[in-house]
Amino acid sequence: MSLSRFGVHLFLFALLFVLTFGLLVSSAVAETVVFEAAEENGYGRLVFGWPDTGVPADPNVADERVPPHEALVSAGVLVIKFERAFDIDTDELLRRMPNYLALVRVDPDAKAVRMAMKLDFKIHTRKAGNELYVDLLPPGWSGAPPPLPAAVVARLKAEEEERQARLAAFDEKGPKALEIEDNPPSVELRVGERPGFTRLSFAWDRPVLYSTDFRDNRITVTFDQIAELALSSLRVDPPALIKDARLEKSGGRLTIFIETEPGVKVRDFREDLSVVLDVSPSDPAAAAAAVARAEPTLILPVPESPLTDPVKAAEVKAAAAAEAAGLEAPAYADRAGEDDAVPSVDEGSEQARSEDADAAVVEATDVLSDAEPPVQSGEVEPGDDKALTVLSEVVGRSVRLTFPWSSPVDAAVFQREGRVWMVFDRATALDLSRLGAIVLERLGEPQIVTLERATVLQFVPNERVLLAASEKDTHWIVTLGDVIVEPTRPVSLTRAWSAGGEPKVLFDLEEAGRIHWVRDPVIQDTLAVVTAEGPPQGVLAPRNFVEFEALATAQGLAFVSRADDLYVAAEAGGIAVSRGSGLTLSAGDGPGYASAGGRSVVGDASAPARMDFERWRFSPGDTFTERKQFHQRAVSSASPEKVVGERIKYAKFLLAYRLGAEAYTMLRAAKVESELIDQDPAYRALMGVANVMMARYDEAVADLSSPKLAEDPHAALWLGVAEAGRNDWAAAGQAFSRAEQAFAFYDTDLQALFRVKAAEAALLTGDIGSVEFNLDRIPEDVSAEKWGAEAALVRGRMFEASGRVDEALEVYDRLVSSEVREVAARARFGHAMLRYQLGGIEEADLVRELQSLRLAWRGDDLELAVLEQLGELLIARGELVDGLNVWRSVVGQFPETERGRKIASRMTDTFADLFLARGADTMDPVEALTVYYNFRELTPIGRRGDALIRDLADRMVEVDLLDKAADLLQHQVDNRLRGAARSQVAAKLALIYLMNHQPAKALQAIRSTKQVRLPDDLTNKRRLLEARALSDLGLYDHALDLLSETDAEGVADLVAEIHWASQQWDVAAVKFEEALGLRWRDPLELTAEERFQVMRAAISYSLADNAAGIERIRSKFGDLMRKSPDASSFAVVTDPIEMQGVAFRDLAKSVAATDTLDSFVASFKGSFSEPLAGDETGPAIN
Repeated sequence: MSLSRFGVHLFLFALLFVLTFGLLVSSAVAETVVFEAAEENGYGRLVFGWPDTGVPADPNVADERVPPHEALVSAGVLVIKFERAFDIDTDELLRRMPNYLALVRVDPDAKAVRMAMKLDFKIHTRKAGNELYVDLLPPGWSGAPPPLPAAVVARLKAEEEERQARLAAFDEKGPKALEIEDNPPSVELRVGERPGFTRLSFAWDRPVLYSTDFRDNRITVTFDQIAELALSSLRVDPPALIKDARLEKSGGRLTIFIETEPGVKVRDFREDLSVVLDVSPSDPAAAAAAVARAEPTLILPVPESPLTDPVKAAEVKAAAAAEAAGLEAPAYADRAGEDDAVPSVDEGSEQARSEDADAAVVEATDVLSDAEPPVQSGEVEPGDDKALTVLSEVVGRSVRLTFPWSSPVDAAVFQREGRVWMVFDRATALDLSRLGAIVLERLGEPQIVTLERATVLQFVPNERVLLAASEKDTHWIVTLGDVIVEPTRPVSLTRAWSAGGEPKVLFDLEEAGRIHWVRDPVIQDTLAVVTAEGPPQGVLAPRNFVEFEALATAQGLAFVSRADDLYVAAEAGGIAVSRGSGLTLSAGDGPGYASAGGRSVVGDASAPARMDFERWRFSPGDTFTERKQFHQRAVSSASPEKVVGERIKYAKFLLAYRLGAEAYTMLRAAKVESELIDQDPAYRALMGVANVMMARYDEAVADLSSPKLAEDPHAALWLGVAEAGRNDWAAAGQAFSRAEQAFAFYDTDLQALFRVKAAEAALLTGDIGSVEFNLDRIPEDVSAEKWGAEAALVRGRMFEASGRVDEALEVYDRLVSSEVREVAARARFGHAMLRYQLGGIEEADLVRELQSLRLAWRGDDLELAVLEQLGELLIARGELVDGLNVWRSVVGQFPETERGRKIASRMTDTFADLFLARGADTMDPVEALTVYYNFRELTPIGRRGDALIRDLADRMVEVDLLDKAADLLQHQVDNRLRGAARSQVAAKLALIYLMNHQPAKALQAIRSTKQVRLPDDLTNKRRLLEARALSDLGLYDHALDLLSETDAEGVADLVAEIHWASQQWDVAAVKFEEALGLRWRDPLELTAEERFQVMRAAISYSLADNAAGIERIRSKFGDLMRKSPDASSFAVVTDPIEMQGVAFRDLAKSVAATDTLDSFVASFKGSFSEPLAGDETGPAIN
């Protein structure tokens, strides 16, 4: 923005401020705030000093010397709101910070100050006693925010000491400390890690008051109720951005202190009875990088370039800043002048293009004239019954807007230069009060254009978005973000002509609504917006023409007019775009276009797929090279209007000589120069035949299946060849059945090709009569030996299929020596297989023949058939590895064929049966493991595959191959499983790692597979495993902290074990004794495990110097132990402490050295043998 223009807006801003503030008098009593502002070294600082009433005498009363407040930035305007009114000197603020602030005003209610910033500064706020510090940090600021002044830090320290002293005094005599509640409150901490932030939810069972404070990387949350709260989820294995946590209970309040990583921000809010904290990186770029390392692929293009007109850009920015500051946006200047009249539309007739037609269009279109304000404030009072309330929902990184119309409304949705347009065929006010701060932060301030018969809502999101629209009943839902929730039907366009012969473009928009002519409020040009009914339909990519541009849309159509006499009208076939003298369509007058009526300008309209090779070969020149050069010169010297036609002629010449690749290249070049040529059926036929010649059968089928070729028998001929090339013999047979009248048009060699393929299709679909019919009609004068041999082979296969085996063998014997290698190989395979079926050769002989044949012919369905049969024979003979290797080569070479997929399925079944049907039980474990690793990609998807891996892992554990067992389950956890099943198998993996004395890996296995809503039994067992791993790593406190939240079988034993391992003898002794319970009253003989527990309890009491405990153990278990094999040892460890000597020390060392891991592992026997019901298994990734 220029200085003069900035001065004008500054004057208007100041004038409006004076008028507004002078007329409105706040009813609130404003407090005098001592306001300080300064431009420090590299940053700006604002200080709001509220009256200092001192630290509250009651430590349970919140310190509200600084009233509750909010600081936010919108469109470059910093807004600071307080709950109490205040009075500051705004002129002094501007004088002190000229490099940071451009304008400042206080709201009429004196509770908010709005400051228009000169740059996009980062904002950091801190409360310090009775002062609020607001720092304006430059965009490039990194590291910690600026510190508070030393004097302020000292004052805060003194206030904290004073508060703690009062709190201690209150604790001594506070009434709540002596109060016993019949129904004490309860709270549960729920932790969730989301992309880009961590959420902590304190779920209370009743309403509570709370306060939060965040400073020096510490969150302090204080509740006015006391309850038990477990923090192990924040201490033992903290989520992202959290380092540690602790709590205090005093004065009837619960205070939680949460230590965070540097560089985070905290947001708190209520959700029903829960208090929620969101902790996220303060750097948006870092947050985005944490969510995804790659940008999503955009379906709809979003313009990236800013406005290039500096004056226009300055106006837009000033308008946005003024609107965010609560002022009326300045009207955009009209640069169009008197000549930029909006064109009118006549929907009734293309001929009515005179100036008199303008009046007839008013009912069909809405025109935003220059006299109307293009952008108005979009908000209305929430209580306005006539307004449509727009609802919003934030889903991940997307925003979903719902327009709940009471009856169906046509709509158009698109974006242009970063601005999103939502156009509805109904003029109404919009209530945007429900959008919320997060929605406005992402989408920016809304702008509404109200037309006579439509409403337009616009946003300018702060980042690139994907756009999607959908209609549900009478509601329109628009999604802006990083996902496409519902695909848009592509609106296609075709070239057409008016009755007068002028070219136009027709868009096949279904159920079109009104046509609205609107001036873009930013770019100041004219748009024609066409609404439509759902489901969503639009132009998926922008299309440029000389007189107009069709914008990409998520719903409806939008055109940018580049001509004064552009017409947009609804017709029977959709929406037509035209002009009085006809549109200028690039290369449109040449042969590259097909008409809307279907007439071909590339080939014969009556038979567009007829390949007249004989005629196409004749060109000026005596040799092939001279003819080819003739066409090349014709293409290079052709004018723009004729070049497409010359390329088509050259492509036909090349096809006539079976040069499919060269013809394809020329056809593609013609399409580049004539974008609508692929709608010509003759062009599609040429492309299809070229693809057949290149053996690109899928592409050929796509071209030759064009609806415009459905009735052409010539297209059916080539389609039959393409389907045969794909081994889709049923489709090939259907195609050939429609082509009978076209066979005779082609030369004898092509007729032989078509007849052989038609006969083969009939053979493979069981139509023996059609086989003979086609073979008998192959011309006798075929020049190529190949087709005679091919026909004889098909006839031999027909004999075999008909049971005429002697005749079939005779044909095969004759063809084995054919000069056509492919026919000879196929005859050899048919001969060997038929003889084997008749008992003429042994199985071993057939295997040798097939192994020889696999080397004689490679690369097509014959090799596939040979390998399929060879693998089957080897597996049947017990040569499993060799057979699977043969089938693996088939799947690798023919992955997309139907037979290849069936062989892959058979491989999986064979592999699974080997292990699940106990076929591998007779194998050496190492050999079984080798087979598994060689073919583990065959592991079935789902429960069968999971059971296979678990059974194999169990076998490995039985023979002490723990590393191999762990590798098996680790692969399953990393690549195959998800959901509860993954967590269950990870628990089994952790147990194996513990058995292998790898507690760190066990801990990783548990923590990397956390899952909410697991069965209680599995959750408890995973906690036991995690605690055991922590104990083995020496993290005893963390292990005990984790077990403090678990009340399940085995917890008491493990707690005792952890205290024993950490040499906390007094606690260990008590835990061992508690674990034994009342067992001393049972006269049954003690088990070895129970005797071991008694010994460790006695030793622990001795090492803790607890004579009473030793005496109690001796009294309880003396009789039982004296009858056991450990009687003498028990006597030694229960001797009076002063009498214990070398024998006790040796025995204590022996007991301490005993590994208790075996008993711990035994307690999990059978825990993970059965998969969870409803577990989810992902695709195998090997």
